[in-house]
Amino acid sequence: MKKNLLPALLLLLLAACQTMTFDDSDDDGKGNNGTTAERLMHFHLSGLSMTSFEELTEANKDDVANAASARQNGTDHILFAIYDKEGNAVDTVTYQDKDDASYGTFSRTLKYGTYTIIALGWNGSQQCNIERPDSIFFNEGWVPHTFLCRQNITVNGTYSDTRTLSMKRCVSRFVINFEDKNRPQEISDFVVTFIGAGNALNSETRLCPQRRDFSRTVVSNIEPSKITSLTTYCFLPEESTSIDINVVAHDSQGEVVGERTFNEVPVKINYSTNYSGTFFPFDSATGSVTFEVDFDGEFMGTF
Repeated sequence: MKKNLLPALLLLLLAACQTMTFDDSDDDGKGNNGTTAERLMHFHLSGLSMTSFEELTEANKDDVANAASARQNGTDHILFAIYDKEGNAVDTVTYQDKDDASYGTFSRTLKYGTYTIIALGWNGSQQCNIERPDSIFFNEGWVPHTFLCRQNITVNGTYSDTRTLSMKRCVSRFVINFEDKNRPQEISDFVVTFIGAGNALNSETRLCPQRRDFSRTVVSNIEPSKITSLTTYCFLPEESTSIDINVVAHDSQGEVVGERTFNEVPVKINYSTNYSGTFFPFDSATGSVTFEVDFDGEFMGTF
């Protein structure tokens, strides 16, 4: 009788063990008591204090030191959004301005599960819009100096509740350095057309969804003789490519006072392409190359 009792006890013990679990990861989003488990998560953005650039260099500032200091203010705005694993938005998109006391920090209570975090930082006054993670764009077809972070996280009982999101520049920059001795008496604006680039962004690829042309108008309120450079940005359809860029200068009557098309311009994400030379048709064409060191690298050309 005792010989039969021991195997029976072992079978009962084994059956009991099969109903027990010591896995506290809660991958199904449920806590041990059967209720929905969640955690308060804290997110901090880094990389927001990188040098920003004006679209037109204000070389007529009285205090050059103060002008340089004003250009070290990093991004002006931040967009923060969370999506679940099905791609649905979790809560509303949050916007912050650089004057906000909590600029660059966000807290969210999230149920256990997998999420995609998207943060975008940019300069200027236009609004950033995010229809979905693969469609981000700015008002008026504008592309500013832009930084992006996209990170996938899994919230559970052991996952750290504090995350640092490192922002990285996701644009290509194009700079014209004007070396003209003679300028038109009045310059109202520049229209820069990127042929084969874009003004929309896919957060996963850091690329614009497809090749397209887009134009950016830069209004000038600076005395023509004081304009030293023109800076614009675009999103690229691939990491590194060549595009054509057309630049037209107008006076207040809309008349063209200068125009150049730059062919096969080498561009790359987080690179600055810098062209120097005489833009307006009043000087003979000469040129040189300048460097900017805050980007990953530079492409250089003359005209």
